[in-house]
Amino acid sequence: MKAWFDRQPDTVKASFYALCAAILAACFTLTIRFATAEIHPYQAVFLRFFFGVVLIAPIVLRKGLAELKTKRLPLFGLRGVLSASEMCLWFMAVLYLPLAEATTLNFTVPLFGTILAAVVLRETVRAHRWIAVVVGFVGVGLIIQPGSDAMHPASLLPIAAAICMAGAGMITKQLVATESTTSLLFYLMIMTTPISLIPALFVWQTPSLDALGLMAVAALMMNVMQVCNVKALQLADYSFFVGFSYLRLPIIALLALIAFGEVPDIWILPGGVMIIGAAIYVALRERKLAASNTTTAQDPQAATIPERETKDR
Repeated sequence: MKAWFDRQPDTVKASFYALCAAILAACFTLTIRFATAEIHPYQAVFLRFFFGVVLIAPIVLRKGLAELKTKRLPLFGLRGVLSASEMCLWFMAVLYLPLAEATTLNFTVPLFGTILAAVVLRETVRAHRWIAVVVGFVGVGLIIQPGSDAMHPASLLPIAAAICMAGAGMITKQLVATESTTSLLFYLMIMTTPISLIPALFVWQTPSLDALGLMAVAALMMNVMQVCNVKALQLADYSFFVGFSYLRLPIIALLALIAFGEVPDIWILPGGVMIIGAAIYVALRERKLAASNTTTAQDPQAATIPERETKDR
């Protein structure tokens, strides 16, 4: 089987890894729903990060402590706070909302990333991306229906989680320039574990072996999902990969229907199309602009071309 797989084109192998990542992300969400039926979301967050430390420790020991040297601990600390907050909000959303709705609203991460880039980093964001952001938030409005009786207060939870995730992602982009992959993973787990323990202590109850097993499996799935994402991106262009990440919506909708009998609201379809479409456009636009900036840096004589392309940023 391995020999057959190795003979396949890179696009086929990338599709396999990307699809596996989407399935794992959906299964992770389903696992969290089962776990939070017994333990509080805050406690589930702590266990997720605790088992993350257990899983990353052997890798760190094998690679050596030299890879952990850093001068950017404050940024790692801020990233840890945002990541822990994001996970707490997301786990509560998974508990209180239909899974398809929570997943769709969480797809607003690239939209908030654009806003934070403009406000915090003072990046120039031009008309095309702002229009995409507006379209995405119209989709959010269709789903949560603010001001109506249909609005569920918990609908704000995955949106708040998306804001925290966008902030953590912005910090990660700064850290990857100087830090190793091992240090990025290790410091995330080692900082979020004690941070997430604080709220967990206020709601702590002794978890059953079933709950512990579910959270250990959830942590493992997240680690394997990250490996699949990396392998997919190594084999194919990001523009090819990005669409697969949104496959977790139909997958989680199907799993939620089978496991809990959840039927997605009719507004999920048009709202989800608008959010996902806007998010994909923003992600691809950012990648194109990053590639243009790289070309400019490597070939100053080509500067006039990226300059013309960035007028609609």
